[in-house]
Amino acid sequence: MPIAGVVTFLGIAAAIAAVELGLRRLAHRPPDAAPPASSRQPSMTASRAQGIYERVLYVVAPAAVAGAIVAIRLEDLPLGLFVAATVVATTTLLWPGRFPLHLMGIAQTLLRFALPILGVVIALLPLMIVGNWDVTPEAAVSAIIGTSIVVVFGLWLEAAFDADRPVRLAVIGSHSLARKLATEMRQTEIRGYVVVGHIGPEPEPQKDRSPEDVLPTLGDMSEVRTIVQLFSIDLLAVGPDAPRLEVFEETANACLDLPVRMIEASAFYEDVLGHVPIGQINSAWFQSIMHPRYSPTSPVSKRIFDLVIAVPLAIVTLILLPFLAFAVKLGGGEVFYRQRRVGEQGREFDILKLRTMRPDAAELAGRVPKDDLITPVGRILRKTHLDELPQVLNVVRGDMTIVGPRPEQPQLVKELAEVVPYYERRSLVKPGVTGWAQLRCGYAGSKTGTAWKICHDLNYVKRRSIAFDLLIVLQTFQLFFARDAEDVEMEAPAEDFILGETASLIGR
Repeated sequence: MPIAGVVTFLGIAAAIAAVELGLRRLAHRPPDAAPPASSRQPSMTASRAQGIYERVLYVVAPAAVAGAIVAIRLEDLPLGLFVAATVVATTTLLWPGRFPLHLMGIAQTLLRFALPILGVVIALLPLMIVGNWDVTPEAAVSAIIGTSIVVVFGLWLEAAFDADRPVRLAVIGSHSLARKLATEMRQTEIRGYVVVGHIGPEPEPQKDRSPEDVLPTLGDMSEVRTIVQLFSIDLLAVGPDAPRLEVFEETANACLDLPVRMIEASAFYEDVLGHVPIGQINSAWFQSIMHPRYSPTSPVSKRIFDLVIAVPLAIVTLILLPFLAFAVKLGGGEVFYRQRRVGEQGREFDILKLRTMRPDAAELAGRVPKDDLITPVGRILRKTHLDELPQVLNVVRGDMTIVGPRPEQPQLVKELAEVVPYYERRSLVKPGVTGWAQLRCGYAGSKTGTAWKICHDLNYVKRRSIAFDLLIVLQTFQLFFARDAEDVEMEAPAEDFILGETASLIGR
């Protein structure tokens, strides 16, 4: 029986390898240099190949291994097929595909492991409880271990496949936009995409430009079909400076029969990089928020979600509070730190934190290093994020939510609203204890950094849902392992990208 299990496992591994080789061949790319004119466009785009390979690794393979193990151990082929089908159904139906999970490493990895295991449990647990089937706990555990091993191999194989065959992207628009997009993807370590070049006029040469910032001009729109075939372009991203009607008409006339896809550059940023480039959009972007299907208020399900998480945390807070308060009091001054913040629809409230700075911090600010203003106990509280615990009381009271844009001070809101495009729109939803911007941008508080966060906050406002909130909560656990998370800020792109024409009006 163990030999049969090993043989089955090796057979499935061989099948995965065969699928991978087939997809690599179908989606084979030429070298980065211009290939000969006789080369043909791949019969399958890289994005399609990546999608199929992902399903093989995380849906088909775990299901096949779990089903094979159950069938072999229990000598029951129909039961094995049932387990395999249940795993396929679970991993397919529960996978939250429309969110930028590739930017949420912890949440994505947890889901990769949890969904196949959940499928095995859903298939076998009722049979074990009923007792009419000869299902043993050993068989169930073996199936769970088998799916987990497959997922471990899948994570490694997927990374290698994406790096070997990324989606080849060309930007229709300015060289500056293409260069900024390539730079941000390099900083974000996006493996599955590569910017090949831009389609448009040649940029003016700049001597101080590094080799990494130089992207080739592939040609103009009149040559779009030749460019797509010659450079094996999978995706065309249309920049805001490109004449839309001309671009769409030219591309439709020339490329409808080719396996190339086209997307607005702003939509690409949202889907792949997880933020809205507010310096590159206009008010038409907000039509999605004004759509009849969009709810302008928080649904009841979100309030239930908040209370389910906040009430147990509030109980824990009340238990820990006497000990934490005593530790804070040793440093002198008040236990709690209250600060006025702007909430939903511009309503102000007092946010609660455990004080982490010296009582005279306000007087010494700007005259001594910031680290010297933090008490020894406060340093520990910040490192463990225990200073944020009292905010669950704000959630219970309804001033805040678990997931949402971080509330800012009224004066800062007033200043930024005057220079940052659409800044006031973040107050369409309740502020949160954690949020998408905090995960991606950190907690640093420069004005440019705050403007950088609004790019992510608007993306959250557009995509908000209980599923997205749950993923953000899962991903928030990374902050507990980050060193000095309060002072970490992801490098923002150029200010004109964030702020548009108002970039010169804001200071750091």
